[in-house]
Amino acid sequence: MKHIILTLLSFGLLGCSGEQISHNITKTQIETSGNKPPAKYRVANSQTMKDYIFETKYFSFKLPTAQESDFSKMGGWWGASHRDGKTITSHLHPVYHMNVSTSGYIRKYGERERAIINNDIASLRIHIKKRVGKHGKIFNATLKTIRGGKENYPCLVKESIDKEYNKRKISYGCFKMDPTGTMVKGAGMTLTYTKPNNPSLAKQYTYQDLKRRAKRTLDSLYIKDGW
Repeated sequence: MKHIILTLLSFGLLGCSGEQISHNITKTQIETSGNKPPAKYRVANSQTMKDYIFETKYFSFKLPTAQESDFSKMGGWWGASHRDGKTITSHLHPVYHMNVSTSGYIRKYGERERAIINNDIASLRIHIKKRVGKHGKIFNATLKTIRGGKENYPCLVKESIDKEYNKRKISYGCFKMDPTGTMVKGAGMTLTYTKPNNPSLAKQYTYQDLKRRAKRTLDSLYIKDGW
């Protein structure tokens, strides 16, 4: 079966019927699988969340921190791989959504990257306005720059609130420079929080909790070499 590598780590592949399937496979089978993320996956338990590292051609990262109530109360974490491994989503339905993604492109170091390194928020806002247009929701967002990821990458952080749909969102766009300092490649993480209607769950599953859990993913994000 395609993409069976994760099953050794107690992931269940979701077939057409939606039923959870498990397999025992050998180390040799893992090595010949190509180490590709599955099209769809479901995490078995919090220990698997702690142990597993996603590896793709473009980046690697750890899953966010989990707790047992995620599986006993919320149905557990599940997700999917898209765009040939360039985008991987993880969900704790209906409250937490995480997206780790890359364009896969190598581009020249330019004004945007220079503005991030220099913490030039004004220039960054002008750059974003050119890309999304004057009606883009980004202009309701707070912008800042940080250093993040396994190699301390320069990152742009965008944080916004969507009151209409009771959602909060934060994204981290990071880039890595080549040895000559003239080319860059990027990867990022986006978190979306939807406040649950249940008061008890709303107290336990919060926006701040999502950010705290996902720090593990951001800290482990590694943009792979290959120029």
